[in-house]
Amino acid sequence: MIGIEKELLIFLTAFSSGLFLRGTYRCLECFRDIVKHSFLAVGIEDLFYWIFVEMYLFVQIYHTNNGKIRWYSILGLVVGCIFLWKTFLVLKK
Repeated sequence: MIGIEKELLIFLTAFSSGLFLRGTYRCLECFRDIVKHSFLAVGIEDLFYWIFVEMYLFVQIYHTNNGKIRWYSILGLVVGCIFLWKTFLVLKK
């Protein structure tokens, strides 16, 4: 049985991973605004981004949860992404 401290640490790790992944995609969006891309180039960039996300999350889950997907790690990841997305929306105004 995992203690609450370990669960909180896993949640915070997932939260920071969500922040990192959303920030990385925002950087990719800014790059696309600066340098115009064709639909094919955007698709290829997205493909490479999602391959990177898959590998990054696999390693994170493997190291923090011993390969077990827990609901609070998924929740932390989603909350981190939404938090940064909302922050960007507020800063954009």
